[in-house]
Amino acid sequence: MSTAHTIRNIGILAHVDAGKTTLTEHMLYLSGSTRAAGSVDKGTSLSDVLDVEKKRGISVRSAALSFTWRDAQINLIDTPGHVDFSAEVERALRVLDGAVLVLSAVEGIQAQSEPIWSALEAINIPTLFFINKVDRMGADWAAVVAALQNEFSTDVLPVDSVQNEGDNGAVLVDGWADPAPALVERIAEVDDALLEAYLEGQTPSVEALRAALAAATRRRGLFPVLLGSAKNALGTDRLLDAIVDYLPPAGRDREGPESAVVFRIDHDEKVGRIAGVRVFRGCLKPRDSVWNATAEREEKITQVKRSLLNKLEDAPRVEAGDIGFLCGLPEVKIGDVLGDPEPVPETYALSEPLLSVQVNARDEAQHAALAAALQQLASEDPHLDFRWYPEERELHLRIMGVIQTEIVTEVLRTRFDIEADFSAPTVVYKETPAGSGHGAESYTMPKPCWAIVRYLIEPGAPGSGIVYASEVSVDEIKLKYQREIEGHIGQAFGQGIKGWEVTDLKVTLVDGSDHVLHSRPGNFILATNIAVLKGLQETETILLEPMLAYRIAAPVEHVGKVTSDIIEMRGTFEPAELSDGHFVLCGRLPLATSMDYAIRLGALTAGRAKLSLRFDGYDPCPPGEGVVRPYKGICPLDRAKYILKMRGAITEATRS
Repeated sequence: MSTAHTIRNIGILAHVDAGKTTLTEHMLYLSGSTRAAGSVDKGTSLSDVLDVEKKRGISVRSAALSFTWRDAQINLIDTPGHVDFSAEVERALRVLDGAVLVLSAVEGIQAQSEPIWSALEAINIPTLFFINKVDRMGADWAAVVAALQNEFSTDVLPVDSVQNEGDNGAVLVDGWADPAPALVERIAEVDDALLEAYLEGQTPSVEALRAALAAATRRRGLFPVLLGSAKNALGTDRLLDAIVDYLPPAGRDREGPESAVVFRIDHDEKVGRIAGVRVFRGCLKPRDSVWNATAEREEKITQVKRSLLNKLEDAPRVEAGDIGFLCGLPEVKIGDVLGDPEPVPETYALSEPLLSVQVNARDEAQHAALAAALQQLASEDPHLDFRWYPEERELHLRIMGVIQTEIVTEVLRTRFDIEADFSAPTVVYKETPAGSGHGAESYTMPKPCWAIVRYLIEPGAPGSGIVYASEVSVDEIKLKYQREIEGHIGQAFGQGIKGWEVTDLKVTLVDGSDHVLHSRPGNFILATNIAVLKGLQETETILLEPMLAYRIAAPVEHVGKVTSDIIEMRGTFEPAELSDGHFVLCGRLPLATSMDYAIRLGALTAGRAKLSLRFDGYDPCPPGEGVVRPYKGICPLDRAKYILKMRGAITEATRS
């Protein structure tokens, strides 16, 4: 258990290559946790523990590292910067008390910086900015601050400045040594007592100014900007001081009922699955039983561990406000809430995997081993959404981008000793009902079985998902069977008549019956699956395609070529904003036509354009666009064969 007086759970977030892992390594070194700062280039950074991370020099998974600075325990979450691994950022956001958003003094605001800032804003996380690489040629920290104030928030406030910017001899100028009037005035504006004294001609003390800045930062009234060079440890100590001084400490309610969330899953050869948790209230100890509110089951903790740099050590407990690692929870998943859900923040969707790939073992004899390995990887990263279709002997993953497939390929080889190949990515489409219709099924033979259902399927609002209702009394279909239907209805729409997940609809159980002797658990799931597909045949479905919102900034001479290219991709745009010989263009693009757009835009503008993209929902496909694919597995519309499969009379072995 930590002897530190307070805990800060802090995330280091950035666009790829902004230098956050190097910054983390120097934080560890300055805190006395390591004898030397690790190097990303040399593969010695402690926050990159996977072989593939060391080899490629990029972070693939978040790392949780704990150290002490000025009597405060800092639990630092170093997150991946590449967009393909933004799911790791999503999971980290849920356990943070504060964040440090790292930007380059040369590149400024980059593509991934914007969605990260939007997420921090949406879930109200106090944030510091660290402008890195002030010693690099082309550095312009003042221009980056101006961009932050223009694009992110007018409450962004630089504290320090730099001499000899853009040179290896860059030197920080302490903003508190002789506070500039602009700094004093901006802080006074957020504190009534300071403002009143300042207007009366009094000069606030540095201590009063720093206290007011801390209070404003913790309520997201101000966002301090620190400067430095991570590779030279320039400004790292000042950033650590700012983390302790300005970002809020974790709540430490140890006495209330336990409440925690699982934010990562690791596997250890000796102890099996290890769940990384942030505890919001109470205390978790070895041999404790805790209620898994998400899965609705009791969990038994066998061991508690703490992170000590790049390894775990046994601990007697993990208390409120802290991050720990639990053993003995073999079925726990990322996102599971342990204990009371009330104190746990809601999850934030930073991204959605919009591409699908098929995975094949080069050695056919390793097909089952590959399936097991992918199942394990998907338990560590649920966004992979592993799907195994035994009838077709196909293994599929959902991914964010091509880099992710390269990483999974290396992980399969180094961790599981499996050589695998990936198909070219395909866009993940969805379906939605084109109109209203009914689907019914009477599953009454061969006995014992009885499940009669009739559903009304209607289109729903875009983004509404699946809304379920029942108009059938428990006298007709017992409550236990109705609960079985409600719990399964989402899976029933997992594949529609065009081969894709069906969404944005309302489905209502309007009629049906059970039988006191013949109804069995599972009967209503089987009947529902058949009825839903019949209903979708009646309603017909519309293909939906994923859309991306884009922002392009480039020299004005390229505006004609860029807009023409967007029109050719079936994209839309708003009127361009023109300023200082540049234009900014915003709009939406189908993913299907723009998968390589970053490369094309670079070629189109000689590398002078800045592009940011984010997922922006699903839109109906124009006629003739999109991809229709066959149903995977035995389709419920092949009623006789499907019933045999559900009753276990058909297996992959009997079909091969």
